[in-house]
Amino acid sequence: MEPILTLQYTPEKRDYVRASRVLARKSPWFLIVGAVILVAMLGAAVILILPGVGSDGLRQTAPVVLVASLGYALYFLLLIPIQLGRAYQSNPHLRMPRILTFFDSHLEMRIGEQSVELPWAILQQVIDGGDYLLMLFKGDQQVFTFIPNRAVDDGLTRQVVIGFFKAKSIPVI
Repeated sequence: MEPILTLQYTPEKRDYVRASRVLARKSPWFLIVGAVILVAMLGAAVILILPGVGSDGLRQTAPVVLVASLGYALYFLLLIPIQLGRAYQSNPHLRMPRILTFFDSHLEMRIGEQSVELPWAILQQVIDGGDYLLMLFKGDQQVFTFIPNRAVDDGLTRQVVIGFFKAKSIPVI
């Protein structure tokens, strides 16, 4: 079986952080939860700043809501990138070069000396995050893999990859 396309790259620490943010931005549940938390945070801030706004119960609850909302925002903006950075430093597997070989029936992903074949039938969707294409495979277990723009030689190759997914009827969002 002849490969259709081969891409190669070595992941960097920032790739994991950016890919996780792309996944979050394209997740409807994340956006809904983020909007609810933002509204709660703004409401709590208004209640605390403006005297006479809200009942006594709301004024007592507002600091808790504000702290919890800020905690969630800090977790997403600071702690997740720190955790991913530490994982990147401590796990050599995350730093190994990747070779993605596209075949008509499957994707062969080689990481170091290990290789896995992922059939296109289990590729649920591809998320186009601008700088990254994030592939979400769902079989016995979920596999997330990304393709940074630097792995594709130029805009033409990127369009070939996106066209390949569309030809396979794989949603690109």
